[in-house]
Amino acid sequence: MNGTILAGSGLVAMLAGATHYLTRVARGDLRAPPPTLLAAVPAGAVLAVAGLALGLSRGESSAALLPPVVLTLLAAGVATAIHLQRRTPQGTLRVAVGDALPSFRATTSDGDAFDARSLRGRRVLLKFYRGAWCPFCQAELKRFDAMRDVLRRHGVEVIALSKDAPEAARRHRARDGLRFPLLCDPDLTVIRQFGVEHHKALEISDGPRLRVFGLAMGLVPSFRAMAIPTTLLVDEHGVIRWVDQSEDYKVRASADRVLTAVADAFGDARQQLDADAHDDVADAVCCPTC
Repeated sequence: MNGTILAGSGLVAMLAGATHYLTRVARGDLRAPPPTLLAAVPAGAVLAVAGLALGLSRGESSAALLPPVVLTLLAAGVATAIHLQRRTPQGTLRVAVGDALPSFRATTSDGDAFDARSLRGRRVLLKFYRGAWCPFCQAELKRFDAMRDVLRRHGVEVIALSKDAPEAARRHRARDGLRFPLLCDPDLTVIRQFGVEHHKALEISDGPRLRVFGLAMGLVPSFRAMAIPTTLLVDEHGVIRWVDQSEDYKVRASADRVLTAVADAFGDARQQLDADAHDDVADAVCCPTC
């Protein structure tokens, strides 16, 4: 084996790991990646460096040797930077189970005024998300949309809120075919009111856009304030019955965990949380475009 082939194998390892992970996310599997998947990043980098050293020692052409080395190390650097930024600040949440949902106002994706008083008498799953650009939020909201019919059996409807402007939220709904309302809080007034602000979070939304496995992604990183992924389950009396907040913005509660929380909160519908309901959700999440 020469150095170029060894370096190329590092690039293949990186691409295979990224492909496997992104396909998981696109399917709505938002669990933490297993250690074997995370190992693809350092393994690819080690192979690239080893290939470079071997190639230089054998006098191989730099035109063939350098591209896989540079691409692999660049990808490893980006993946490492994203991984290091995964933690969200905890301890600032201003609501808890048993609290009344605070009154708030926002704007809908159509630009209309929204008042939380309109939620009285309704069971709501209120999701704070990072934005339309975030692939993990995209996957989670698509999964919530796939769960819509099952949640409605419990009388629960989904509403999601981010710092996106109405135009961006409107494009988001159309792009991903979401059937529930998206609320807009560009000034982060509501996000700060609930204590779910991530002051300096990594955002990759500017520049050219890519579609990878059905997920829209930007290419230019920046650090901005946004919401910490947080889910509140609210009953018809306006009382918060369940709170779930991501410590790692890439990791979200599973469909089973959400439905179990719904069943625990609303015992009158517990019998409806059966195997058929779980199968319905699994089928819809695995095939979100069907």
